[in-house]
Amino acid sequence: MDHLEQENRELKDEVARLTALMEQFLAAQNQPSPMPATPPQRTVIFEVASSTVPAATPTFASMPASSPVIAMPPPVVHTMPRVDDTIYHSEPSEGPDVNEKMDAMNDQFLELRKELKTLRGKDLFGKSAAELCLVPGVKIPVKFKVPNFEKYKGNTCPLSHLVMYARKMSTQTDNDQLLIHYF
Repeated sequence: MDHLEQENRELKDEVARLTALMEQFLAAQNQPSPMPATPPQRTVIFEVASSTVPAATPTFASMPASSPVIAMPPPVVHTMPRVDDTIYHSEPSEGPDVNEKMDAMNDQFLELRKELKTLRGKDLFGKSAAELCLVPGVKIPVKFKVPNFEKYKGNTCPLSHLVMYARKMSTQTDNDQLLIHYF
């Protein structure tokens, strides 16, 4: 419980610090930027007088013409200070026992990988019958008929199973590969 209270206090301190930073930032942004000094402007009035007046037209007094003067203020430029490096303000989330947890997870991963590899086998199941044979190179006679006997299931006496197997396969005692194949 103390750990949670301490973490809560740290979060409150962090929020207070961030609030103060935001207030400083807003105050700096709302502060009016100093106006750049503008050069004094001159007003120039051009006088235009007509030099020739046709005789047929009524004579008017020539009026001096002036051109309007428009003052163009320089553009306002807002500049922000440039920060080259990104600064992160966060507490590390890793505890002192992170490496131990990673080692435990790595061990579990290796165990699962080993179990999966065991379940898959070593590609024992090929497509041809020769690859399925337990005893390579076995020669089964053409007229050989497999004796009908029960396979050993593990819940009876193994000695009685061996005796029954030996009696039924007694005709093939000279062919060890065949005996192993049908055992």
